[in-house]
Amino acid sequence: MALKIEGKDIFDQDGNWLKSINCPKLAKRKDLITHSDRNYTCSLCEETIYNTDHMTEKAIVGLLKQNPDACLSINLMNPVFNKVR
Repeated sequence: MALKIEGKDIFDQDGNWLKSINCPKLAKRKDLITHSDRNYTCSLCEETIYNTDHMTEKAIVGLLKQNPDACLSINLMNPVFNKVR
């Protein structure tokens, strides 16, 4: 199964809401400092940005349950995500 992205919200495979996609700083790719292929730091707010390209659906859900405010880098070509609308 895949995580569903509907509008600006992410839902798990059971339809449970996980997170709204919202960057209050409106960060762009150029604002991210690469530390590894797995995470970045935002130069605008200094938060860790987790690269979901290297995470399973289970790992993403676990991260968001542990840290609901976690920032994510989402590639819509990643099969872990299913964009609706």
